[in-house]
Amino acid sequence: MRALWNRIVFDIAYVFFKLLFAITFRFPFFVWLRIEGGANVPRRGGLIVVANHLSLADPPVLWYAAPRHLCFIGRADIPSIPIVGAIARLAKMVPIKQRAPDRTGLKLAIETVQSGEALAIFPEGELSESRDLQPFLPGVLLILRQTRAPVLPVGIVGTDRILPYGRLVPKPAFGVVRVRFGQVIPAEQILSLPSAEAQLAFLEEQVARLSGQRRARACHE
Repeated sequence: MRALWNRIVFDIAYVFFKLLFAITFRFPFFVWLRIEGGANVPRRGGLIVVANHLSLADPPVLWYAAPRHLCFIGRADIPSIPIVGAIARLAKMVPIKQRAPDRTGLKLAIETVQSGEALAIFPEGELSESRDLQPFLPGVLLILRQTRAPVLPVGIVGTDRILPYGRLVPKPAFGVVRVRFGQVIPAEQILSLPSAEAQLAFLEEQVARLSGQRRARACHE
């Protein structure tokens, strides 16, 4: 009975926030959202979604653009924030410590994918101040090795118009924001590459191709 009630609450919240974002993106933020490759998103089954991270607006924009619910990896302190934490828990956010070993968070992320959910990750680990695509952190590979789930690369363009780097209050964008979904990549195609560095570089290349960003790692090679 409790599981049924949770499902009903989740479904109602899902529809409510889809409608809310559809309205608020257009007004007061004057955002025209363009979604490309939405048909590439598998509607069911465990999935790892990897995207670039330009703005704090990226999670709601990506979530709204996806044709299925996405569970996001987020900072471990988010569930303790009033209101925001309640929404994060309802949305099945996976809290994880930043740049520190977190077995509990990693285990929950793996279980989320194994249960058939789509897990969205920003592998850069933080916002890109330079607008270049920052080197991906290895945590995404740990999840990939344990789940063997397919990977969906995504490029997000223009969210920094809503929330530029360093700002906490959104502003009208007066422009187009694009979310580009790439082709699904089988886990074996990534894991067959000879090293972790090569695997991360491959994922960076896929996301950079969709976002149009320059890769910071490539600039230093």
